[in-house]
Amino acid sequence: RSMTDGAPALADARTAEQFFAEAVRAGTYDSPALARCRKGAFPKLGAFTCELEVTSELTNRFGTLHGGCVATLVDVLTTVALLTVTKQGGVSTDLNVSYCAPAPTGSRVLITCEVLKVGKTLAWMECVLKNEDGDVIATGRHTKFLPVAMPVSKL
Repeated sequence: RSMTDGAPALADARTAEQFFAEAVRAGTYDSPALARCRKGAFPKLGAFTCELEVTSELTNRFGTLHGGCVATLVDVLTTVALLTVTKQGGVSTDLNVSYCAPAPTGSRVLITCEVLKVGKTLAWMECVLKNEDGDVIATGRHTKFLPVAMPVSKL
């Protein structure tokens, strides 16, 4: 079975790259974290990887990567992976993050996101964040509703 059984038309990495670039420039809540992502790559269809430099603006008062920042990265970067297999970014229905270890200021975090499945109206993705030693910092699961074309009303 294909990862995209019944999914909307396939996109390509250009759609995902454009989404990511626009998110960095937007000046919104997620922009500072996304601006610290480097070496973005699409190793295969439905996947995105990058490295994050942990800077002080991304940390909590204990000097480690803030949990809210991790959740934001899971949200946005799994959407980047999704946009390689569908033209629709969708709307989040579920986001789960498990925190396993701290990432201190100055460290690098390796992030891997993958689309698990895309159906007609839902997509499921996962994300793993690791330190440079390969230890898991956090894992995330993300489900998105994909808009479907609405019929034109006859009224």
